[in-house]
Amino acid sequence: MKEQRFVAKKREWRRIVSVASLVFSGVMAIATASTVAGNGGASGVVARLPAFSVGADVSDYGYIERHGGVYRVGGERRSLLGIFKRAGCNSLRLRLWHTASAAERKEWGRYDTLNTIEYTVRLARRIRRDGFDFVLDMHLSDTWADPQRQRTPYDWKGLGYRQLRRRVFSYARHVLTRFRAAHAMPAIVMVGNEINHGILWPVGRLKRHDAASWKRFSGLLTAAIAGVDAGSGTLKPQIMLQVGNFDDPKPLVGFFAKLAAHGVRFNVIGYDYYPYWGGATRNLRRNLMALATRIGKPVIVAETAYPWANDVYNESWAGKSGMAYGFSPQGQSAYIAHVISIVKALPRHLGRGVWWWGAEFTADQRMFARNPWAYRSLFDQNGEALPAVNTLCSAAVP
Repeated sequence: MKEQRFVAKKREWRRIVSVASLVFSGVMAIATASTVAGNGGASGVVARLPAFSVGADVSDYGYIERHGGVYRVGGERRSLLGIFKRAGCNSLRLRLWHTASAAERKEWGRYDTLNTIEYTVRLARRIRRDGFDFVLDMHLSDTWADPQRQRTPYDWKGLGYRQLRRRVFSYARHVLTRFRAAHAMPAIVMVGNEINHGILWPVGRLKRHDAASWKRFSGLLTAAIAGVDAGSGTLKPQIMLQVGNFDDPKPLVGFFAKLAAHGVRFNVIGYDYYPYWGGATRNLRRNLMALATRIGKPVIVAETAYPWANDVYNESWAGKSGMAYGFSPQGQSAYIAHVISIVKALPRHLGRGVWWWGAEFTADQRMFARNPWAYRSLFDQNGEALPAVNTLCSAAVP
């Protein structure tokens, strides 16, 4: 009898230890993420940023791979994702269009690379499977969105502000539900692309000193962010708001301060810097420092690039104040090393990453043969990885 009581007590003790262990594990899991009422108000756990996020936008990789594009390291063929992974990169980005425009379908449709949700989910699954943080860049358009164009999807044409808010909420929720169902959840969602002048024109077009336009712009952003939260389940992605280059830090800081004042909730600032347009790297340092000290949110250089060759397509880049590193593989590597050093030097560990744009382009592909961006990629005309790959990816180490 005494032995039976001993066995029963032993089992009870094991059960208590097991429960305590589960509780402790749960606490530790939550400790590795931020528990919040998500950006749209839904409760959940927000994914954490890596100590330093380094990687690239690889949205055209599906096309290049499908059409025989080859990547090499030391002359040996490797997969693009494998090259980035072995070099130490931790983040890869894909853009998403709503429904490709007629012009985009005509140009790219036969290549199955329209950045549709089907195309993007397939590639995102591979990115996640290979251990990268996946970054989703929602353009909220049928084609490219940037400071010069923010075209409302054709399917939403003619909608008023209230209808557009409902539609963008439903769309964002649907998109995140699709990625979640495919086990390809993004760690970061960029709501809009280079939103300096608003989104979803003409309704969401921003006019700097027009209070009504700020209200509409903020309302549309808030609806999209709420849709991301609603479709994400309990693990919420970080929300990034990304802008292109600003010539002066005052309007840059004012832009994000005004969004915050309008109740737009976001986690990370994305700032694009191309030296051809943004000037010398001292301008980058000045603007990022202003964001860090005045806004106080993590900052990632969400797009950058620099030429590795002085081909005929890059001659117009010569003589610009930001093109101080020479047009060579070594100059490209020195450029990205300097950009990384600027970001890492921001106070309070607010500089959190650098991403290359057009990294996957290769000049041997017909689509890119006469495209200047093929000479600003991270691979040469034979698909050989350039020194900047290791310079960029090795920065992931704190």
